[in-house]
Amino acid sequence: MAPARPSRRTAAVTVALTMAAAVGAGLWWSTAGEDPDRDCAGLRTDNGIRSVLGASWRSDLPCGELADALRRATTGSTSGSHTLEQARAMRTVLVAVASRTDHHVHPEVRRTLAQALADYATDTHAVLTGINNVYTAHDGPGADAWQDENGVHVAVQKNQLTAVLRGLSEDPADYATLRAADLQQGALGIAAIGANPSGPAIEDPLARAAAPAGVFDAIAEDVQRDRDTKARTSWQNAVLVDLAPAAAVPDFATDPAGHLAKSWLQQVTAAPASFARLNDQAADLLTLWADATHLDKEKTSLPALQDRARTTTDRERTETLTRFKQGGS
Repeated sequence: MAPARPSRRTAAVTVALTMAAAVGAGLWWSTAGEDPDRDCAGLRTDNGIRSVLGASWRSDLPCGELADALRRATTGSTSGSHTLEQARAMRTVLVAVASRTDHHVHPEVRRTLAQALADYATDTHAVLTGINNVYTAHDGPGADAWQDENGVHVAVQKNQLTAVLRGLSEDPADYATLRAADLQQGALGIAAIGANPSGPAIEDPLARAAAPAGVFDAIAEDVQRDRDTKARTSWQNAVLVDLAPAAAVPDFATDPAGHLAKSWLQQVTAAPASFARLNDQAADLLTLWADATHLDKEKTSLPALQDRARTTTDRERTETLTRFKQGGS
């Protein structure tokens, strides 16, 4: 027996509930009256994406298969190591997503693309600092991926990358994946500070850790902007669960960056209602580094350095939020 056709009233109520759910979830788009596949279709029909997928492209490629094909095109078997072809493919994907009005990525593509982009954390972290001249020299419309003695790299303009990160971060697990990858890069920079450092020797890696952290703070705030209190709390708690380190914190002598990143995440995620502490990421990493290296905090003016990190983070958070609220990228 065929199922009964819903009445017009039932259909209207369903549409209204769908729209309300979209608003409550803080989405950038309205689903009513639109093709639910539109976000996949937008990527699938992009000329750049077609060229990236090559022979694996077809007009009816399902979202899940599209995601898998993009992952194969952009990442390899070794984490963090890419060929020029893979880096060019990732650049094309980033530009394609950033060029969309709402920068939205379909949920079936989002998780896979977030994981692939996290594999490029060395590059995305450098772009988000906004002060790496090598990357800004390669971020223009006609630029390309490049290779040097340290490997293959890719860059896009900072506003393009922040727009893509915002689109990928609707799901708390994807936000956690991307933030954790960037955190590791910030920790690497701070862990590499030499013994008996001068102020400037600390200030540069600290700024490079603080600026991207501010971008991620802004993304979290914008994701939650239109959610009610319950939805915000749920999203925050899910982020903290996904950020919690799965393995024991390594010794500083064995893995300096891993020690800093995981020690901090352990402290943050173990405390209840601690989401706001994410805003102090760079300053906290510096404290952990000072403790691990037995730094003379008074002689090094540690509080002043931490305040400088907070200023940098707050500036980036404010500037990024302003772009989001203006609807620009």
